[in-house]
Amino acid sequence: MQKLIFKLLGVLLVATIGGAYYVWQEAIKVPEEYAQASADDNIDSQSLPLQPSQITERAAQSQKKIVAPIERAKTGEKVNVKLSNRDLNNLVVAKIAKTQQNKQIPTGIKGIKTNIKDGKIYTGAMVNLDQLVRNSSPGSQTAALGKITNKLTFLKGRDVYVGIVGKPTVDGSQIKFSPDTQIKIGNMNFTITQLAENLGVAPQKLQQAIDLHIQQQNFKVNRVNVENNGLAIEGAKK
Repeated sequence: MQKLIFKLLGVLLVATIGGAYYVWQEAIKVPEEYAQASADDNIDSQSLPLQPSQITERAAQSQKKIVAPIERAKTGEKVNVKLSNRDLNNLVVAKIAKTQQNKQIPTGIKGIKTNIKDGKIYTGAMVNLDQLVRNSSPGSQTAALGKITNKLTFLKGRDVYVGIVGKPTVDGSQIKFSPDTQIKIGNMNFTITQLAENLGVAPQKLQQAIDLHIQQQNFKVNRVNVENNGLAIEGAKK
């Protein structure tokens, strides 16, 4: 996540050269879908810091919804898996925490929310770039991130939305984001192709960084359907 934020800021820095005021206005906006998700999520917000044990426990509960029906089925038998918005969010939180040495969400990333609307998955968080730089391990990436944030003065001290909007698709036995997925900073949308061109990387590499990675070795996914507030996954036990 931190690497992706670093790369996005590089693109944002280039964009300000062509239209600083427009970029400033759009970058500090909170997307409507995130604001709505925050308003709806009044029971158990992910904006509070979670301990590694809590992150692991929640992810395990959601992962069980995938594993349990597969374990109950016989080889070749049809399997249906249902995942709610909260299940997807638990898996996203665990994926981000897994990349950190302390297995926690990095300080500076908060309010992680995932919801499904109009056939798309919306997942993102509010990111405070100053806190992220201040609490990152020393290194060339942190130093470069600091230099970029110093130039993007309109983001200093602000919480900025960074997120992903895309449709789920089946690739082999893995559920991934479709190629037309968009990555957002504030209210600005970037396609994977646009970002890949600006960053000088292969689109496939960027796709790997944002993929859902919902899969099981003994489960062949045939179809994934977007439903209200969740996903319905159809497949068969191998």
